[in-house]
Amino acid sequence: MDHHTDFLFLNGQIMPSEKGLIHVGDIGILRGYGAFDFFRVVDGHPVFLEDYLDRFERSVHGLHLHHPFSRQQLRDAITSLIALYPIPLLGIRMVCTGGYSEDVYTPVEGNLVILAKPFAFHPFEQGLKLMSVEFERELYQLKSTNYLFPITMLPQLQAAGCDDVVYYKNGLVSESSRSNLFIIKNGILITPDTGILKGVTRKRILQFADQLMPVEIRPVSIAELHQADEVFLSASTKRITPVTRVDQTSYISGPWTQALYLRLIEEEKKEKH
Repeated sequence: MDHHTDFLFLNGQIMPSEKGLIHVGDIGILRGYGAFDFFRVVDGHPVFLEDYLDRFERSVHGLHLHHPFSRQQLRDAITSLIALYPIPLLGIRMVCTGGYSEDVYTPVEGNLVILAKPFAFHPFEQGLKLMSVEFERELYQLKSTNYLFPITMLPQLQAAGCDDVVYYKNGLVSESSRSNLFIIKNGILITPDTGILKGVTRKRILQFADQLMPVEIRPVSIAELHQADEVFLSASTKRITPVTRVDQTSYISGPWTQALYLRLIEEEKKEKH
């Protein structure tokens, strides 16, 4: 296989990516209306697949979108795509658009696309620098294709030497643009409970973290974030990545973050067997 060829599944067929065409009349383009999800495939094994399919279904239903494929058909399509990529690390993105709406507004049966692309993690050692901004995503509990706000922030982030944002509202922090947020203070793991998309990686961390340390799931103030001992983000694309700076506050990439990161990798491996 030519390793430069990428493949996708579009409305029931697998094809090279350049042949996957959607008409410009889709309200996914005209209104930016759609749902998506993303997960990793490690050594041919999709990591936490059922969790991602659950969340994709929740987002599709929550946005009143429609597609004709059963969960098993999605699984089969994903398996077929994975077989075309004999590589150690693959990213898979599922997208359901609003479809070709007569009134260019009301969702109808959408286009269902599953894209596969080689993938690389953000290096754990590198850490991330964040800028806090007052914002809360619309319909934050769903994974929509609307990333207007954080994308418009990119020039500002670049000017400040930051990698991403961390959102807060009424003095309480919630999440980053594509990740969940955790802080560690005095050996206690704390993560916000409101205004967030409930990440799959976050869910998996919370399933084992209390075996390593006390855990609190509750509102977290911006002041607490700035006073934390360690801060990290969790996401499909990152696993766990230490945060080395928020605004003017610097943090070490500490032992608790490292321990949670190593344990998460163990959990992924367990699921393979």
